[in-house]
Amino acid sequence: MPSNPTPQAVPDTAAVANQAPRPLLGAAAIVAVESLVALGYAVWLLVEAFVGTPRERGQAIAVAVTFLILAAPLPLVARGLARVKMRARTPAVMLQLLALWVSYFMVKAGFWAGAVPTVACAVAGLACVFAPASTAALTRDWRRD
Repeated sequence: MPSNPTPQAVPDTAAVANQAPRPLLGAAAIVAVESLVALGYAVWLLVEAFVGTPRERGQAIAVAVTFLILAAPLPLVARGLARVKMRARTPAVMLQLLALWVSYFMVKAGFWAGAVPTVACAVAGLACVFAPASTAALTRDWRRD
């Protein structure tokens, strides 16, 4: 029997500490999908405003520009969540609350095909962000972030 056993690889504690928990990765994926949908909708509105025949061209352009302004930084929020950055949590929560607000008006307009997935994504996103594992990961070493 050898007196010196072969050394085992010790995991890097810093790499393990910064590894995102599954709920946080789920929240990042939800935010990424929402950003793609919002950016796609904004581009579609702009194209329809200039190529199609909207009832109110100015309103279509204004909504498209608003969606572009709000959706453009969302991929950075998803990236921040995936990298366990505490500063990404507030924009992610605000996005989900905004999605719930928009879905309310979708329900009032009778657009259930859009309201149901919007509510599902928003509730799932909030549940993922506020899951105990996500909260623990995002509030650990908050002074460093």
